[in-house]
Amino acid sequence: MKRTILKILILILALQACVSKRKIIESPSNFAYEQDKTWGLDISHYQEIYDWDKIKDQEIGFIFVKATEGTTIQDAKYTEYYNKIREMKIPVGSYHFFTYMTSGKTQAKNFLSIAKYQRGDLPLVLDAEFAKKMPKPESVVKELKDFVNAVYLKTKTYPIIYCPNKYYLQFIKDNLPTKCKLWIVDYQSKPNCDWTFWQTTEKYRVHGIKGYVDFNQFNGTKKDLKLMLL
Repeated sequence: MKRTILKILILILALQACVSKRKIIESPSNFAYEQDKTWGLDISHYQEIYDWDKIKDQEIGFIFVKATEGTTIQDAKYTEYYNKIREMKIPVGSYHFFTYMTSGKTQAKNFLSIAKYQRGDLPLVLDAEFAKKMPKPESVVKELKDFVNAVYLKTKTYPIIYCPNKYYLQFIKDNLPTKCKLWIVDYQSKPNCDWTFWQTTEKYRVHGIKGYVDFNQFNGTKKDLKLMLL
């Protein structure tokens, strides 16, 4: 009897060890994601980072940092955050928040004057979202195209397009170059398109950062992610 109990205890401990290796992230949308898959964050000056060592210990697969917005805005924490992430050897990318008050060309000029794109970096990102007042669809598409083309001419790499799933269906699909990789925002379900990154929640917590951050999943392995680096 004692041997049987001992065997059962050993089996239970072995199962617990296996489960502990498969870290699960429970998002507010009630979906579970395996943390052993490639995941990462996107941050800006809104995220207060108080302990970089804790961030490094969590084996984050990638981090995107906001560089600019519109024609004149430059994120106050961009250079500091970008340089620190590079020091930690975490793949880093830079993104621009698109607005509808100025042209795509002038916004790209602002972005390209600030955003760093060095060897080992992820492609630059165009963050396109809905505004309270949207221009006519044809105008939106034109300005987005101008932005994308300006980035491509400068870097010889098409930018990743970050956008909500509904935005993708309305403005991006069938309109912008298919060579632009997609970073889809959908907190309800898995995107029904050829996505490269998927933002699953905006309410994830990371040790070392005050408050919530966005959680993103890469559609591939760490080896696949490395192939995207400059």
